[in-house]
Amino acid sequence: MKIKKDIKVGIIGGSGYTGEELLRILCSHDATDVIAISSRELNGKSTNELVKDSNLTFIDPEDNIFFECEVVFFSTPHGVSSKVAKDFIDKGIKVIDLSADFRLKDIKVWKKWYGSDHPQVELLSESIYGLTELNHSLIKEARLVAVPGCYPTASLLGILPFLQSDLKIESVVIDAKSGLSGAGRTTVTTKLGKEMLDNFMAYGVEGHRHLPEINEVAEIVYGSPIKLSFLPHLIPTMRGIYATSYINFKELRDMDFQDLFSTYYQHSPNIKVLQQGEVPEIRSVTLSNDCSISINRTNIPNQIVTISAIDNLLKGAAGQAVECYNLMTNSPQRMGLDNG
Repeated sequence: MKIKKDIKVGIIGGSGYTGEELLRILCSHDATDVIAISSRELNGKSTNELVKDSNLTFIDPEDNIFFECEVVFFSTPHGVSSKVAKDFIDKGIKVIDLSADFRLKDIKVWKKWYGSDHPQVELLSESIYGLTELNHSLIKEARLVAVPGCYPTASLLGILPFLQSDLKIESVVIDAKSGLSGAGRTTVTTKLGKEMLDNFMAYGVEGHRHLPEINEVAEIVYGSPIKLSFLPHLIPTMRGIYATSYINFKELRDMDFQDLFSTYYQHSPNIKVLQQGEVPEIRSVTLSNDCSISINRTNIPNQIVTISAIDNLLKGAAGQAVECYNLMTNSPQRMGLDNG
């Protein structure tokens, strides 16, 4: 494999937890030269305050240096990348977007959950959903990749083998927990850090924005509508997603589900299918780009429970974005992700 050296990269929106992780990974990436990183809040300050020896200065996101890049990462709130991504793509610059702007294909669903018409419907139709275990080949050829959310990543990885099997699914219920960092640096430092001390609570009970993302991808993969429920919770730890998925089948044949998952993920370098009787632990996946999955029967006939655990800032965000970047630039899929 021929790997291009010193690919010029920019990060727009670099002051949050995800931007920090992106910078950390890319600064130690053998094929990459990070030439620009933006933050309105930290404009003019050194990036060394976040990532040791990164040796950059935060600049304005409108700085023209970003048009000197070959790849631009957006680590911004929703509504930002969709307004400017076309400017980069039209100049031959590949875009990897970690926001929700290009994840949903249905513009009516987008408007319902985000309260506005989508400003780039044409680009929306060509964006590739950046779940590498699902769209490996498509990501390689993409100009625009929409990196999945952290909850959808853990949730979908726990059910994909069933969705692509010939088993008939009655319903899926996903009970997911997240560490505090998923709420963002400002929210954690101003509110959640104290509020969640020795606490544990559900939120988004009436609907969470990751529900339509999970549901849309699940139905595309399954090939027909599916009854799916998703409920998120916050837990008093900084990192990690722990998704417990209850899959109810119309009829459950006697088959080797361990083998189903092991075969499905045999070429996926990030997935660890645990042995029967083992369950994932958040601490086993934090600070890594791995996803641990267990498959379990329950006392309810025709029901299987899967448990999947990831680091929300890595496999659920920055790490997965770098996986996509590696595929798009013809680099090994885990380059930069095994450096500790």
